[in-house]
Amino acid sequence: MRIASKSILASVALASATAALADDVSPTPPPTFTLPQPAPPQEPSIWNGLYVGSEMFVVSGKGVKGGAGGAGLIGYDHAFANNLVLGIQASAGYSPALFQQGVVRGFDYASANVKFGYDMGRIMPFVTAGVALARPDVIGRGFTTPTDSINGLFDASTNVRAIGTVGAGVDYAVTDKLTVGVSVSAGPGRALWGQ
Repeated sequence: MRIASKSILASVALASATAALADDVSPTPPPTFTLPQPAPPQEPSIWNGLYVGSEMFVVSGKGVKGGAGGAGLIGYDHAFANNLVLGIQASAGYSPALFQQGVVRGFDYASANVKFGYDMGRIMPFVTAGVALARPDVIGRGFTTPTDSINGLFDASTNVRAIGTVGAGVDYAVTDKLTVGVSVSAGPGRALWGQ
């Protein structure tokens, strides 16, 4: 009888070891792959696209001639994903002269600029570089239409000069469709007027 009980205990132990081994060797589930999810859509920049507008110039102060002028402009900006903005802009109009020296009271001009900006939401600081065609004006006509300025540049009696310009400024988006800004640009005035 003793032998029979030992063999029963041995077979129970063997069955337990086999069940434990089966649990350890159970097949692992296959790896699961998930497709990359698209990034949430980025809100389009308000500094992206075609725009038209106007500029206004007012010159006043001690030691300057003073006056007012304006221009029409058209441009296109492209905002990149890293918030850099690259644009081109063309404008034409009349600008008053800044200094009292000489007979020139202002000039008709047409300009083309490249703009490099940084999208900060509703604010965009920028720098510009470009070229302008300008003709001295001794009458000081003040506000003119862009078409009148371009016609004034190329009439028979013109003294048109080309100059390089650089500038900087900041634009502010009042709404998604309306922006205002302040900018300063400079070029070689003495070369333009021959002074």
